[in-house]
Amino acid sequence: MADLGYDVVSTAYSGEEAVEKVEEVHPDLVLMDIVLAGAMDGIQAAEKITALFGTPVVYLTSYADDKTFGRAKLTGPSGYILKPVEKKQLHVAIELALHRHGMDLNLQKNHARIYGSMKGLIEAIAETIELRGPYTSGHHKRVSQLASAIAREIGLTDFQVEGIDLASAIYDMGMVNIPADILQEAERLEGIRLTIYQTYPEAAYDTLKKIECIWPLAYIVLQHRECYDGSGFPRGIKGEEILIEARVLAVAVALEDLTTHRSFRNAFPLSEALKEISSHSGSRYDPEVVEVFLRLFNEKGYKMEG
Repeated sequence: MADLGYDVVSTAYSGEEAVEKVEEVHPDLVLMDIVLAGAMDGIQAAEKITALFGTPVVYLTSYADDKTFGRAKLTGPSGYILKPVEKKQLHVAIELALHRHGMDLNLQKNHARIYGSMKGLIEAIAETIELRGPYTSGHHKRVSQLASAIAREIGLTDFQVEGIDLASAIYDMGMVNIPADILQEAERLEGIRLTIYQTYPEAAYDTLKKIECIWPLAYIVLQHRECYDGSGFPRGIKGEEILIEARVLAVAVALEDLTTHRSFRNAFPLSEALKEISSHSGSRYDPEVVEVFLRLFNEKGYKMEG
């Protein structure tokens, strides 16, 4: 490898040793054979290395059967080279892998900057919303924490969790257009007052859709009051027509609303609020989301911050 301009910082003979060496020396790239000593083969080692350290892996092996290649492909390798290999071919494969990895790192950094900027903007909007009165103050953080926890437990992607986190801070921004007396009696409204109240998701959507954003914030906010059975508002969509992010947010918002004191009722105790949400599983709320939500509290000890 030296004649190709690369330093070999370490070698390993088993999958277990390979993982340990990567953690120890932090190489720029790993060339991985598939058949190794020990219980862990090269594919298993590559999967663990990628998950733990994000180090690019190029397979260098004699095995080309469909089963082996299929397993290797699932690990997201940066290359798959069959032995015997010419130096020029190896050099090109390594350079391509390093270049691709560098581009991925730059994308991650840019993504982090975009997320940070958007979060700062949205938190500023949320602070403005919370000035409206006692029934919105401090809610956004709790909604975000719970919704994000549900999303992770379901297995949503980091990107989806970010979208939920951002939407949680502004899900009620459309309420700035709603008279305070209507907001204070939101659960007891009827007639024209109910119609006015139900415009708030659409009002928020009309504003958010004008903002260029990589997350579907406008649609998450628009849909968070839709019901799984189609009885919600503002558009009456149902089931998987509703974004999963909005279905998650709906449950988190519901718990926050129930456990918050209102002018016309006391806050629900947590146990009663959980029962109330459970009773609407499959009607108002996605049953899978409710199942995960209840598991967080009943089995995993999730605690709401005061």
